Amino acid sequence: MEQLYPDDDERDPNVIEVLVGRLRRKLEGPAGFKPIDTVRGLGYLFTERCT
Repeated sequence: MEQLYPDDDERDPNVIEVLVGRLRRKLEGPAGFKPIDTVRGLGYLFTERCT
């Protein structure tokens, strides 16, 4: 977090979750395809749909 926001003294620890949530809403397809998965303890995984 400090590398992303070095000058912000009032960092919200939820900022990454909020941004990923916004990305998920924008990228989710009509058929329920969810391109961003949460991998507990590691981070996030972007998956591609093969066409």
